[in-house]
Amino acid sequence: MKKQLLAEFAAKLYIEKLMTLENIAQRLNLNERTLRRWKAADKWDEKRSEYLKSNTTFHEDLYKFGRNLLDSIQNDMAKGEKIEPARMYAVTKIMTMLKNVKIYEDKVTSEKHMPETTKPEGLSPEVIREIEEKILGINI
Repeated sequence: MKKQLLAEFAAKLYIEKLMTLENIAQRLNLNERTLRRWKAADKWDEKRSEYLKSNTTFHEDLYKFGRNLLDSIQNDMAKGEKIEPARMYAVTKIMTMLKNVKIYEDKVTSEKHMPETTKPEGLSPEVIREIEEKILGINI
């Protein structure tokens, strides 16, 4: 492999696959010192941090949304304003969905970290049914 391609592949392993320099060195048959130089020169730590921030999970976003909605309801209650039933219903629905979304995301994340030989292809009918029932609330 050319040096440039090797450096790019090593960066991808470090940034996206969250591998250690030691593991990358063993896998690519490189010196760890070389990897440290590449890491410093190309700012792998900053890129890894940006990558992780950009991959916020849906359950975290859903939690923040639910939290903000609940805060606005509490503020309206403190002011003595009328609370629309739809807002209260939305909060209860979001809170019940959070657990199911988290379980689904954990399952997907664990599948991403499986070795390529054992990774299932696509979504199985069971997983699709589970998403429909637990997350979307569709019962067939």
